Amino acid sequence: MYALINRLTAKPGQRDRVVEMLLESGKLFDDNPACELSMVAESVEDPDVIWVIDRWTSREDHEKALQQPELRPFVEKTVPLLVAMPEQTEIKPVGGKGL
Repeated sequence: MYALINRLTAKPGQRDRVVEMLLESGKLFDDNPACELSMVAESVEDPDVIWVIDRWTSREDHEKALQQPELRPFVEKTVPLLVAMPEQTEIKPVGGKGL
């Protein structure tokens, strides 16, 4: 299992557009059985922060999915709406509901 928590900070006033782009690009993984979870969430405390939580069968499957040429336009449109590149933390789920 390979899991990540990503923190994205949108430029002021751009969070809704970033969320829209993340949800749209995430549809590329809907039919990919290696993508076990992809959740986009807005911070309640900071109007510019977005969290993306992913769980994949493996790091290799995740990296392969990111190489899809269809994903590139979403990246190119989203990155300029961010303050900086996303902060990414690899996590190791150890239990709980939904695992």
